[in-house]
Amino acid sequence: MGRSLDGDFDGTFPFSGGFVQSGPVKLHYVDEGPRDAAGAVLLVHGNPTWSYLWRHQLRELPAAGHRCVAFDHMGFGRSDKPPRLSAYSLQAHVDNAVAVIDELDLRDVVLVVHDWGGPIGLGAILERSDRLRALVVMNTWAWELPSFLPPFVREFRTEGLGEILALGGNLFVESIPGGMERRDTDPVMMDAYRAPFPDYWSRVGTLAFQRDIPLSERDRSAALIASIHERLDGVDVPVLLVWGMRDRVFQPVFLDQWRELFPKARVVELDDAGHFLVEDRPDAVTRSIGGFLQDL
Repeated sequence: MGRSLDGDFDGTFPFSGGFVQSGPVKLHYVDEGPRDAAGAVLLVHGNPTWSYLWRHQLRELPAAGHRCVAFDHMGFGRSDKPPRLSAYSLQAHVDNAVAVIDELDLRDVVLVVHDWGGPIGLGAILERSDRLRALVVMNTWAWELPSFLPPFVREFRTEGLGEILALGGNLFVESIPGGMERRDTDPVMMDAYRAPFPDYWSRVGTLAFQRDIPLSERDRSAALIASIHERLDGVDVPVLLVWGMRDRVFQPVFLDQWRELFPKARVVELDDAGHFLVEDRPDAVTRSIGGFLQDL
């Protein structure tokens, strides 16, 4: 038996949360720190994590006086999990993120994004660009992905095989340690990442993300991600790029593309971190974000 999703995972996630209604879906969020703070740090996770990813930042940044909000995407964490793959599109996730921004009335937002949190969070804040104060970008993308994606990523897009791997084997979650450089994997951390996905149909959101990656202009979300990429040219706010340099998917060439988009960005390269840099080096990530916030 796995751990209850309602637990605090041995005190590592002691935060009480709330819910935002977005259409038919309830989205779980955590809101820590002073509500009267000048702005809000909005932490947006990717696949297959949830707001648990940000547990160190949710503790340490509010202690320094910052309001921090982290929410769980539809299909993840404590949010609702529609059982149909068709429910999960980039547009639906962007609309959900906009609902969180609106419902919590987040202003002067410092947007922090990782993995799929990049196109989702950026897509949402571009719809509310007057609320954006700064960006923190970590191991993500916001454009049509190149065709040289690793074969193991493409396997999830194969009908039948993808279902066996992602829904039957929960392979996205089980592969988290493989996306890290640390080899002393914390069993409590893995319990927390397994907890939202106890059975076959609870894992649909993880597979849907993989099927929705735009690899060509024919893919469902290609037009939206192209629009997001195009509109990023008009973003003129302070930017921090924090990158796990040992990421085998979002390799340093992706960081180079972000540097081209934001040539004035502050850059932190973590040579001993992989894709899940927030787990590999939570101290360095928190320190980088905290210093960036101080200088705004």
